[in-house]
Amino acid sequence: MESIDDILAAVKAEYETKDKPKELQKPPQLKEEPVKPQPANFLQNHSANLPLAANAIPELPRQKWQNEPISSFEDIVLAQIRAEFEEQERTEQLKKQQQLREEQLKQEQLRQKQREVFKNQAREWLKNLKPLSEEGLWFEEFADAYPSKLEAAIDYLQALRETKP
Repeated sequence: MESIDDILAAVKAEYETKDKPKELQKPPQLKEEPVKPQPANFLQNHSANLPLAANAIPELPRQKWQNEPISSFEDIVLAQIRAEFEEQERTEQLKKQQQLREEQLKQEQLRQKQREVFKNQAREWLKNLKPLSEEGLWFEEFADAYPSKLEAAIDYLQALRETKP
């Protein structure tokens, strides 16, 4: 008669083999043999027999921010994503710069239109200005710093408009 320990060991072994997936179970006749180390020149000896295309191993691309070659598929995917992201950022920066240039151009065109309006007003104002009045004498001194009286009148009228509510 078997001892209780032997019966328990058999039940336990049977229970454990039922829980393991069939792929992981190895038949008892197969023993795992340790891997034998190959000599250092094994690869050189056997790679000479391979066709040239299989023998040539392409060098992986280098990332511009690293000096080491990319070592895995995940690194390659991450490098591609990073490159796409950087390209998208550059595109957005270019769009922002273009929008800024367009805005500056619009502002300059608006200033020129306003200057034309002030130019017409300044001509009219100069026609009505009495040269011997207090304002006329002051304006003569003020206009000495400008290339023309018209330019001085334009700036003067703009300054008046900005100070009045």
